[in-house]
Amino acid sequence: MPFTPLHIHFDTRREAHPVYRLSEDRIDAAFQRRPDLAGQVKVTITRNQENIGDHLKTAGMLVGAFLPKELIRTGAPRLKNIHVIGAGIEYLYPMDWLPSTVMLTNSRGVHQQKGAESILLLVLMLNSNIPAFATAQRNALWNPLYSTSLKGKTALVVGVGELGGAAAVQLRSHGLRIIGIRRSGVPHPNCDETYGPDKLNAMLPRADFVVLAAPLTRETDGLIGKTQFNLMKDGAGLLNFCRAKVCDYGALKDALLSGKLSGAISDVFDPDPLPSDSYLWTVPNLFIVPHCLSSDPERYIAMVLDLVFENAARLLSSKPLINVVDVERGY
Repeated sequence: MPFTPLHIHFDTRREAHPVYRLSEDRIDAAFQRRPDLAGQVKVTITRNQENIGDHLKTAGMLVGAFLPKELIRTGAPRLKNIHVIGAGIEYLYPMDWLPSTVMLTNSRGVHQQKGAESILLLVLMLNSNIPAFATAQRNALWNPLYSTSLKGKTALVVGVGELGGAAAVQLRSHGLRIIGIRRSGVPHPNCDETYGPDKLNAMLPRADFVVLAAPLTRETDGLIGKTQFNLMKDGAGLLNFCRAKVCDYGALKDALLSGKLSGAISDVFDPDPLPSDSYLWTVPNLFIVPHCLSSDPERYIAMVLDLVFENAARLLSSKPLINVVDVERGY
């Protein structure tokens, strides 16, 4: 019986930012880094799902961000793996379109180095009152605010996964004590203390900085709201580096206006991009980052593609895939 190569189909978006765009040259470069796959893999690519149905008839792997759910459910008989080029998968729910025979994988961990460095940067900014300085600059106010050293303060990292765990290393290296919140509650080597989500409210009063790095799931939707802000230490800072819906931004506005929080920084919004008429643009002491600090423009897609071809090799040799998503948990 003749050997049939594993067909990997990539779908990209013409309108995608170049940082996230799958292209022939990037795919080919990643393929060249895996000489062991020569002759074992067939690669095709479409843009904006044009004629994608023809490719799904024989594809064993599908790589992309926006997925043709109905075609996957009815017209992809050989499909074994779908790889999402981002980390978040909440936009794919409900998962009734996903065949039970198809494993869903994502790119968690690809953001780890750049994202962790950015979290350190933003916590340093919170510590030095940069959001307040940005507000003062907009209003042409000379407002000196003095700050103490970061060393000896406490960061509460909500979501100690790949990103949150890497951020804990960066923050700890600058003298911060790290309290981690994770679903399992199992001690994390990068944290001084680790607790389950049921201890979140009890830990909030101890934190100088609250760092949100959790995936958006049923359990984390609206996790931080009015109750949580009221429990935080007076003058604490908040950083949202995961998903907008984890935090109630209306309650965040109130906490900043009242002075309960000294500052907040968000890299995520809903909708994204943030509309020009959003009230968030003028909230005092809120520093807005346009969802760009977790991805390295030189390495992001290269690392995603290396992960894809590693999983291709694993499929060919019947080994467990990397980054399989538990669709019940949501990550």
